[in-house]
Amino acid sequence: MKNSWFVPSRNPTLIFVAAGLFGCTAGVKVKTGTGGSSGAGAGTGSAGTTGSGGGSTGAAGGSTGNTTGGVDANVSADAACATSSAGAEPVPLDLYVLMDSSKSMLETTSAGVSKWSAVSSAMGMFFSDTGSAGLGVAIKYFPDEQAGAPATCTADTACGTFGPCDRRETCVGANGSATQVTPLCLSNTDCSGSTPTCALIKDCGGGNYCASAGTGTCPANCATFAGYCDNRDICDSTKYATPDVPIITLPDTTNALVPSLMNHTPDGYTPTGPALTGAISFAKQRLLSVPEHKIAVVLVTDGLPGGFIPGFPPAQCAPSDIAGVASIAMGGATASSPVLTFVIGVFNPGIEATTAKTNLDMLATAGGTGNAVVIDISQDVTTALHAALTQAQTKAIACSYQIPAATHGTADLGKVNVQFTSGTGAVTIIGHTTSKDACSKGGWYYDIDPSVGTPTKIIACDSTCADFQADNSSGHVDIVLGCATIVIDTGI
Repeated sequence: MKNSWFVPSRNPTLIFVAAGLFGCTAGVKVKTGTGGSSGAGAGTGSAGTTGSGGGSTGAAGGSTGNTTGGVDANVSADAACATSSAGAEPVPLDLYVLMDSSKSMLETTSAGVSKWSAVSSAMGMFFSDTGSAGLGVAIKYFPDEQAGAPATCTADTACGTFGPCDRRETCVGANGSATQVTPLCLSNTDCSGSTPTCALIKDCGGGNYCASAGTGTCPANCATFAGYCDNRDICDSTKYATPDVPIITLPDTTNALVPSLMNHTPDGYTPTGPALTGAISFAKQRLLSVPEHKIAVVLVTDGLPGGFIPGFPPAQCAPSDIAGVASIAMGGATASSPVLTFVIGVFNPGIEATTAKTNLDMLATAGGTGNAVVIDISQDVTTALHAALTQAQTKAIACSYQIPAATHGTADLGKVNVQFTSGTGAVTIIGHTTSKDACSKGGWYYDIDPSVGTPTKIIACDSTCADFQADNSSGHVDIVLGCATIVIDTGI
């Protein structure tokens, strides 16, 4: 089935239809029909068989009248029907784009431009795409940096209140030197054996480095490798709960999104944990103010969590490991009003991209979006990133629909049904279940149980949504009003 009907601005087939399409059922337990021919009136065929009445209401059939197919397995029906219809409105979607703007984003891609330029160009394409119209977008850059903190340091005194000054050091032999400057260390206690001394690393140019201890020496052209103030990058998650560009509904008539990207200069490192915590916090607050929307976080990054000294992240930026950051994403995805996290990585080809994908897949899976999209910079980053953003937009909105108002007033939540028509024309009535946690047999549920609150969305269970998406032709979903809601029979 074409995924276009999942996208907010591309839903021509997602329409509400009158309840008279499938008439009334008679309190029977029904099984799935196999898409037999249309039955006239009350069919005589059994459920699950084809023929003149297959899939129509009889002793055990599906729905009455001119409807092909049947009713989803594991449902029971008991309805007194009325007829009403309403126009369909997909669930509005907002994306909180969490942009890694660490200094490594200035690396050059195969196209001869920086990662940042390629990413900004892709964002601009996505924002101007007609298919993105109606989408809400906010941008937040990370890291935020402390005003007044120096760009580099060689001593704690240079950092002032933003210190200490972090320096890169490696283990070398007593009175010796080394040009292989890994692994890094923080003190002599991190070193042992033949390399007992933790010594400062010097930059010798051309990607060459050296460290020496005692009477050991490095080449004369080697200069001190500047350090970084430990508290220069802000690790307070509340800072990342306020977007740099507030939500704008596309198209961007304010002309704020693209200029913001173009005028932003990458710097600093990668406090992903605090940034994602803040982003999800913003998303949850957004859902409280506009519960009829969906909102997802899109994390675009070219690095794993960490600080100036790889392997020794600042303690204040915890969590700084993938497992810890994944737990933050999972907390958003499993909340009562879920916030999904999509992950898009931009890395050097080869081992870096392969390693990154393994780690970022863990993060994306925890965030409820499957695998991360990892783009290596030997590709056309702009085109690949634009495609990834479009994919995220489609997946975020998949199988979530607004609850319609009936023709006269608010819809009766006890008389709402979900109907799927496959590309071949077979019609299936999807059973209702109580919640996401009760989706073991598929079906659909309200985002809020009507017995405890006011729902705003109809959501297909993951397995049912997957079935919808597996139809590779022109299937569509209809929300049908007027017959008593068909519910999943948990006794089967």
